[in-house]
Amino acid sequence: MHFLKSLIINAVLVLLAAYITPGIKIRSFWTAIWISLLIAILDPTLGWILTGVLHIATLGVFWILGLGFILRFIAYVIVLRIIEALVSGFKTEGFGNTLAFAIVLAVLGVLVQHLMAPGGMIYPNELPQVMLY
Repeated sequence: MHFLKSLIINAVLVLLAAYITPGIKIRSFWTAIWISLLIAILDPTLGWILTGVLHIATLGVFWILGLGFILRFIAYVIVLRIIEALVSGFKTEGFGNTLAFAIVLAVLGVLVQHLMAPGGMIYPNELPQVMLY
């Protein structure tokens, strides 16, 4: 049940990110669900392999400099381009637009994850109280 809920939330985030990012076209909500499912399958597998290959190709320079997230984003963009080739209702216009889409999708995902986590959303009446002794 948790996987289905996550899949639907991610599909909504994919649609929202496509709406925000220029050059990204998604035909329908079902296409967004298919994209979310493929992201859930391909990113942990193929994405990490691509990240490892990119680290080897750059001789680990990005990792040494603490910029490994850049290679991770590039691998994520490659995964999104592969998903574009697999899904007929998903079109991107260029690497830059796909990179912007990946960044927007990552930011939206972090926000939703923070808001939905247990204790993730802090209300004003739940702020920590300062204890005076």
